[in-house]
Amino acid sequence: MFALIRFELRKMIAQKRSLAGFGAILFINLLFVCAFLMRQRNLGERRLPEVEDRLVGEFMNAFVYTQTILAPSMFVLLPMVLTILGCHLLAGEIELGQTRLMACRSVARWQIVLAKFVALGAYSAALLLVLLASSYAVSTLLFTPRGDLLVIGRMYMIKDGIYIHPAADVPWRILLSYLFAWPMLASIGALSLMLSLSTRQFTSAAILTSTSYFCSYIVGGIPFLSAIHPFLPTRYLPFWRLLMYPEVPWSRLGEYALWTGGYTVLFLAVAIAVFNLQEL
Repeated sequence: MFALIRFELRKMIAQKRSLAGFGAILFINLLFVCAFLMRQRNLGERRLPEVEDRLVGEFMNAFVYTQTILAPSMFVLLPMVLTILGCHLLAGEIELGQTRLMACRSVARWQIVLAKFVALGAYSAALLLVLLASSYAVSTLLFTPRGDLLVIGRMYMIKDGIYIHPAADVPWRILLSYLFAWPMLASIGALSLMLSLSTRQFTSAAILTSTSYFCSYIVGGIPFLSAIHPFLPTRYLPFWRLLMYPEVPWSRLGEYALWTGGYTVLFLAVAIAVFNLQEL
């Protein structure tokens, strides 16, 4: 099992496509730097109706930058990267015949799936670490390295409103939000592996995984479909955002974390069951 994990990790490091995730992080940092500097200089026509521009300027600091960049990265950017890489890791290798060669050896199929899942988990952890380090390092060169944290509720899909966290509380909120973001990416990786085995084609699996993920968000935002909302994975996966409340709802955060873990186990169990029934 450990040999399989090492093999998957070495294979992922050797592939140039795995560098695309880190390139995407650098690119979004470039966009954020430009946007923050333009906002600081009052450039651009769009204003925030909830906050005065003067107030936004006062809260320009590295903490705000580092936390703000996490929202679009977690809701859109990193899930897309994990979807593409996860689907190629299994469906792509099935298309190329590489998985057939591996299955001919004396390894169980569940070990193959778990090894790929662990490799994806390590990759997603590396993405989050690079995002945290790069965003804070870049922002400290341009803004005050610390200060109060200004949070706009709708950006994190929590209750509308403006929250201001004192500087003393901000470091642990940022670190925990990045740490708790990892289970969400791990679950998306498990989903991509499960759907890879349902299609066994890279393109179809990538489209199906991204469609399932984003459609879950879309359905979750439609009030008259509320009967299905408690069963949607995206209701629970981004539980890291609960750390942005003035008073962190720890009990709800723990409940959502358990749901996230349950979905991850379910995705992996289905992937292993389907893989055992398939002929390569």
